[in-house]
Amino acid sequence: MLDKIINWCISSKIFCIPRKNIMKLLSQYHLIIYSYKDPYRAKVMDFIRKIKNENKLVMSFNEAYQLYNACEQTKKIEGDIAEVGVYRGGSARIICEIKGNRPLHLFDTFMGLPEVEEIDSSFKKGQYAEVYKNVKKYLEKYSNIHFYKGIFPLTSYPLKNKKFSFVNLDVDLYKSTLDCLNFFYPRMTRGGIIISHDYIYAAGVKKAVDEFFKDKPEPIVTPSSTQCLIVKV
Repeated sequence: MLDKIINWCISSKIFCIPRKNIMKLLSQYHLIIYSYKDPYRAKVMDFIRKIKNENKLVMSFNEAYQLYNACEQTKKIEGDIAEVGVYRGGSARIICEIKGNRPLHLFDTFMGLPEVEEIDSSFKKGQYAEVYKNVKKYLEKYSNIHFYKGIFPLTSYPLKNKKFSFVNLDVDLYKSTLDCLNFFYPRMTRGGIIISHDYIYAAGVKKAVDEFFKDKPEPIVTPSSTQCLIVKV
């Protein structure tokens, strides 16, 4: 894929950019082009592209692939699945496609972000609002899905005795992230995975994750995206 793009730029009448200049430009801005051409990855990326074309997925292709792969790897782990921060349902659909019979619990205010603190100044209250009935309809063909409308963790009470194998967090804010970790971490099955979006770029998310795991045995893994990943030990 990289060679195809480079060769196109070199031969294009619009750009006519020498190969060495293209590589220099990529290096200068710390850019990397990924290849997903093996059969498994190509199939996953085709599915992700479909969701992207439906305008339901905000995360990048790379982030979506890592979400898919991490969730799939927890199939052998006992426990339910949860996502906090559903928005239009794109990431939830990725999870639905591979979750098997595991229950999926979806949490969102469906009225956008709650109050924003100073550390979360890159976001604003009410951002990422989505109509609940639209999301529910988008995911209606999948079974064993449960919706919880409201501010987490106030909506978490029905799951206080549950165990979880996979949790996806996309809540953007410091307090929201900390609240999610306080609820889900002690309920994660050994080998279960927590993924949090925006760890690299959202100061509140990073602060919450770093503070929470400071005295925990699990390392914070940062894949080649904005996400971080924690495997419960």
